[in-house]
Amino acid sequence: MLAVAAIAAFGPAGARAAPPAPPAVRPPLWTTLPRSQGARPVALADLADRARPAVVHVRGIATDESGGSPSDANGERVSIGTGFIVNKDGTVVTNDHVVRNVARLRVRLYDGREFPACVLGSDAPTDVALLRVDAKSPLPVLPLGDSDAVRVGQPVIAIGNPFGFNNSVTAGIISAKERVVDRATMNNSSSNDAYSFFIQTDASINLGNSGGPLIDARGQVIGVSAAFWAGHPMQPAQGIGFAIPINLAKALLPRLHDSGAAPRSYLGVDAQPLDASLAAAMNLPSTRGALLASVEKGSPAEECGIEPGDVILSWGTTPISTSEDLKIYAQLSIPGSRVRLDVVRDGKHIERTVSMRAAPARALTGRHPSSCSAIVGGDIGRPEEIAVIELPPERSAQLPGGRGVAISEVPTQSAASDAGLRIGDVILRVGKNGIRTARELATAIKGHSGDMIPILVRRSGYDFWTALRRH
Repeated sequence: MLAVAAIAAFGPAGARAAPPAPPAVRPPLWTTLPRSQGARPVALADLADRARPAVVHVRGIATDESGGSPSDANGERVSIGTGFIVNKDGTVVTNDHVVRNVARLRVRLYDGREFPACVLGSDAPTDVALLRVDAKSPLPVLPLGDSDAVRVGQPVIAIGNPFGFNNSVTAGIISAKERVVDRATMNNSSSNDAYSFFIQTDASINLGNSGGPLIDARGQVIGVSAAFWAGHPMQPAQGIGFAIPINLAKALLPRLHDSGAAPRSYLGVDAQPLDASLAAAMNLPSTRGALLASVEKGSPAEECGIEPGDVILSWGTTPISTSEDLKIYAQLSIPGSRVRLDVVRDGKHIERTVSMRAAPARALTGRHPSSCSAIVGGDIGRPEEIAVIELPPERSAQLPGGRGVAISEVPTQSAASDAGLRIGDVILRVGKNGIRTARELATAIKGHSGDMIPILVRRSGYDFWTALRRH
């Protein structure tokens, strides 16, 4: 964000400089429903009708050999998932694992329009990513709710694209809150900083639902569909799906939007959950809270007077239910912030205020193949700059009208890549114009009106039309 400096106006002697301009107020990244709106539950069919226009299909080509993405007819590994629009400017929330190492990223809207997308930011530990599409016009959005306020047993719907069945709606209830699940059992990241704190639902979630919204009876998103429990081959499970609480995502979205990442804070404790016997031994009324097993020397926790054996009950104004709660809120606090803690020590309540420090930086990773910075930096060329070679006469004579040029290069972020073109494809026509040379191709593309340019392509002996987009 650029700072706007006030310029002093020099007038008659004694005149004062104009006061500094107030800082610009940034519009909210997402919307919420007023308490008075949607106070009564809405029929599921009406909820689905309202929500589906803001749910999108996310698709791209995986650029590494990890994971188990299915392959398309051309042998490329395809990543398919779901997302939902949170801002009318085209800001989309999805899962990190849907877009991780994915190039040629595209988003298809409910009305059938399809756009190239880029990654504004992503966070692997929480499995949250933020995308952007440029639709040239305002888009429908889904409001975000409060996942801390959801209740077990309340109805929900999930919307997504399971196994490619687009815009599928499933219904169920909240089965559990604060569910801690080992991600390794769900074929997901099992690193120490991965968060495994979910809303559990029996609304059906399958492959392709990832990144889609879990919506309450008011029409608000309370979770981001992330995984399902398949069970054992001999004991298959049904109706056990998991969603990332939307409050966890909301803590990240502004940072992902502004800087592409969410730096972590460092507290310096090892915490464990409380069970009934430990709660009784420590004269605690319940098992809620995080029991500290150790405190690192020189850490922010030690500096604020926290000790092993303390039980942390709240982080600021947010209650701490388990040690996983403490891990999430401590690490996601903004470095440099000061947080008040409610602590129980020897059966007595005390307060401590901790000054959070930035955690050690992780090893830097390369730029995401679909990063928005690639587009902002001008890495995507104009469509008339497609790299082609002219065909030798003996080959062009075999093509319709003796025409055509072959594509010699397809950069990852390019108009040709977005259109699904490949090296070796032969461009026969642009609209009604036959193509024989590279100059004719550039002239025909440049002279075509509209943002979408129809081109006729030959691949492996078959002809097909595709659309080239002006970026």
